[in-house]
Amino acid sequence: MVYRPTVRYPDVYKEYIENLYKATELDRNQLIRLALFVAAHSEEYQSILKKHQVADVPLPHPGWTLEEEGCWQEQYYRKKTEQKSLKFVEQGGIKIIFS
Repeated sequence: MVYRPTVRYPDVYKEYIENLYKATELDRNQLIRLALFVAAHSEEYQSILKKHQVADVPLPHPGWTLEEEGCWQEQYYRKKTEQKSLKFVEQGGIKIIFS
């Protein structure tokens, strides 16, 4: 599923996004996803959010790391689950798998 919000912002943001769009090979959606992707890990963003935080509700942590560039590049990104390494031990002709 893809979340498709309607974003309303002043012309100054529109002009900035349009200029970035012309200056890069990224589409407008990627530019906005990139901004949120990086902001969630930014000290400045966290600082501003804390000023507006509801007293008894903790701020969430992003569900992605800065190394997961596909998160902002791809519209239908799916987080890759960690692959557990399996250890095979053969005893008496039987293979035993340990995780």
